[in-house]
Amino acid sequence: MEFIFEIGCEELPARFVPAALDQLRDFFVEAAADARLTHGAVRTMGTPRRLTLLIDELASAQEDLSEERTGPPLKAAYRDGQPTKAAEGFARGQGVALEDLYTVETEKGDYIAAKVFEKGQPATEILPALLEGILAKLNFPKSMRWADLSLSFARPVRWIVAVAGGELVKMSFAGVTSQTQTYGHRFAAPGPIEVSSIAGYLDDLRAAEVEPDPAARKATIEVALKEHAETIGARVIEDPELVDEVTYLVEKPFAVTLPFSEAYLELPPEVLISSMRSHQRYFALENPDGTGLMAACVIIYNTPVRDPELVAKGNLRVLKARLDDARFFWDRDLKTPLEARIQDLERVVWLAKIGTMKERTERIGELAGRVGKTLGLEGQALQDAERAGLLSKADLVTQLVFEFTDLQGVMGRAYAQKSGENEAVAQAIYDQYLPKGADEELPGSDVGAAVAIAEKLDAIVGCFGIGLVPSSNADPYGLRRAALGVIRILDAAGYNVTLDQLIDAAIATYQAKNPGVLNDDTASLASAVKAFLVTRLDYLLRDAAPTDVVNAVLAAGVTDIPSVRGRVKALAGLRDQADFEPLAIGFKRVVNILAKQASELGEAPKVNPELLQEDAEKALFDAFTSTRTEVDAALARSDWQKACAQLIGLKAPVDSFFDDVMVMTDDTALRQNRLALLSGLRDLFFGVADISKIQA
Repeated sequence: MEFIFEIGCEELPARFVPAALDQLRDFFVEAAADARLTHGAVRTMGTPRRLTLLIDELASAQEDLSEERTGPPLKAAYRDGQPTKAAEGFARGQGVALEDLYTVETEKGDYIAAKVFEKGQPATEILPALLEGILAKLNFPKSMRWADLSLSFARPVRWIVAVAGGELVKMSFAGVTSQTQTYGHRFAAPGPIEVSSIAGYLDDLRAAEVEPDPAARKATIEVALKEHAETIGARVIEDPELVDEVTYLVEKPFAVTLPFSEAYLELPPEVLISSMRSHQRYFALENPDGTGLMAACVIIYNTPVRDPELVAKGNLRVLKARLDDARFFWDRDLKTPLEARIQDLERVVWLAKIGTMKERTERIGELAGRVGKTLGLEGQALQDAERAGLLSKADLVTQLVFEFTDLQGVMGRAYAQKSGENEAVAQAIYDQYLPKGADEELPGSDVGAAVAIAEKLDAIVGCFGIGLVPSSNADPYGLRRAALGVIRILDAAGYNVTLDQLIDAAIATYQAKNPGVLNDDTASLASAVKAFLVTRLDYLLRDAAPTDVVNAVLAAGVTDIPSVRGRVKALAGLRDQADFEPLAIGFKRVVNILAKQASELGEAPKVNPELLQEDAEKALFDAFTSTRTEVDAALARSDWQKACAQLIGLKAPVDSFFDDVMVMTDDTALRQNRLALLSGLRDLFFGVADISKIQA
């Protein structure tokens, strides 16, 4: 039979709907499985006013249950041949008579058991409690209560439709009882609609100016945007996130083009786009060749009207007010050079235990110089990095950024250009916030990279230095994103700089500019920050190689990021060779022996060739010595493939060594010499990876 379930409510925030629909589907599938209620494909649909679950084939009744259930041990169930209270309680709980109990043999001994049979109940008797439980479990970023109800939901629930096989399923939630009627568009067709079938439900809603399917609404929006743009010889600036948001802001999309005065095009494009997008959800248009914005946008609205131009006129009044404000702030901000605003940052606190935004931007300026040197910057480029770092946060005290917070960095670049700063400095001010996401744009220059790394490391080291470390479910200062940004910049550009160098530079900058802010144990701080960055590197690499390969490379140590990427790629490529897995097993034995005998090794043990007695240990020493020469040469030129291939060649001498040589001999000198040989072998492998981490 068909099943239709709809929760009608006040307008939901757009970002709530997709996640709620996913939960609705998943919770139903889980609950139906627990209830032995079989069904076909589960579809969800949603609009701002409704969350809907549709099932074409739902069983009319539960499946019958027939199973064996095990109870207490036999010796606890019977005493002197008579049932104990344990046996009586088990029988009563399973709904069977004592004489129906029997004994079963298990790995733990003899237990009593019972055969249980439950006749499946009709679905209409199971569904009410099942649906009420699902609604109670739905989770939203923010929920609210209304009237005097104890239950909460994203917005007040106004109606519930629950129809199975054309019949009402009686249930209630938040003071609302289920019914067989839904409602059309709030303004265009608000009357009740009787629901008896899925096809009728969808057709009747569409006739009532509601498109219940988000995919269909999205497709309509995309077609409308393209058509309206082409009508005036423009193209829509791609904004998939805004398309997704608007899809869940309307029940049925309608579009109109909104032209505005070309005088506003004097503003930076980002200001216009932000004014239209962030506040009004309008779609900006640009010239067909992408050379600049056009003085028009496209509006998607929710209610059918006789004259769309009335919609355009009303929205133009709103947009004009926003753009007038933006132009006023722009003109006013330009009266003060960007550098002059640094002093105003003194009144902006970044973190109470660390200090003001002025102190932060001064640190970023110095750290950008330190980072720049490690990246190979010199001369004008190094000066540009330091200058951009110093000016990096100055736009935060401009009125335009105060009004449009998403434009920080964007306006810093624009104001730097207007203040006479060179283009490299201006662009680096923008680049400091890049990348903004896991797959987002990276800084486009070495100067920008230096400033971006400095900005992120200053935040990470500062927060870790005062104990503000991200937890498993909270990262209020965005440190994970910042760490991933540092890793991505280093990885993409191939900078030959170690994490230790960068972290030490950040700590040194704090000590120079703000002594006493960080905790005294800087060694532990550096170690914690490095571990945090390596965790993000681990996360990034898991898409590129098997987990054990990544673990093997990271366990050998992290210096510069490009070498880690190269080692992972090379190791993953050689993993399928016949000798690789046996070598990993042998190497694991090497690591285990050395771990147990660490106290006997001392620091930097050396092999004495004169103490080598067995042919197998001499052969391993010779192979190790020649291989080390080849591996060192390959590592020097970052030829990770060659280095890995050379290491695999050690498989045969390693096997022979363990077959023919007693490492833990009673002769102390001989034993220590053999341990030294294994130690050298381990260190040679660790130049590439700890292959003992490879899973056999």
